Amino acid sequence: MSALYLIATTGKPQIKERDKLSADFLNFLDRCLEVDVDKRATSKELLKHPFITRRAKPLSCLTPLILVARDQAKVQQ
Repeated sequence: MSALYLIATTGKPQIKERDKLSADFLNFLDRCLEVDVDKRATSKELLKHPFITRRAKPLSCLTPLILVARDQAKVQQ
């Protein structure tokens, strides 16, 4: 919530190295960081944004990563 407060009071933050980011991602950020609440995208709209839908993989792809993280946590204990 503090991020939204800062955006509302000071405007959108400057994005460093914009030229290294994809057009889809920049548009996604613009939709997230819109100061005007009436123009800002909802979470449902953002989940349908091309930045999310074109790159989304099934959640099952996270299983190996979760297992490795669990194993590493056990080793550190």
